[in-house]
Amino acid sequence: MLTDKEKKNLEKKIKGINSINQKITIMLLDKLKSDLKSKDIIKNDIKSKISKCDGEIFYLYNIASDMWYLAGDKSTDYNFYTKRLILAGILSKLYFKILALKDYSLEQLEVDIKGEIKNIGKFNKLKSKIISTFQNLKDRPFSKNTGRGY
Repeated sequence: MLTDKEKKNLEKKIKGINSINQKITIMLLDKLKSDLKSKDIIKNDIKSKISKCDGEIFYLYNIASDMWYLAGDKSTDYNFYTKRLILAGILSKLYFKILALKDYSLEQLEVDIKGEIKNIGKFNKLKSKIISTFQNLKDRPFSKNTGRGY
């Protein structure tokens, strides 16, 4: 989870920004930039959390949830969980790069964050098309005039 100090810092950085994608990008970059500077501390912290299994097993999910809350997310349906799981997946991928690659730079981190956010946009468009298609099929009356009916 984000500390209260981190939350206040992130709130200041996203104040006045309307775009959710931009808010999430700023928060990801800020959080991961500070963690990139302290790789060894983060490595030991994550190892400790994993070995203890002391309720922090959802560490990345909780960070993602805090970020969505700060971004103004008010979803209550399945989107609440999918948004957090997707962002936790992004965080895990980026943390893996930070911790595994010796020469992973801030510039590469910025490129990767922007790429991940772009991919989420593509996924959301696809999800909307699929949902729209199913709703159109559901609303379409089936009769002898419209085809086989199944």
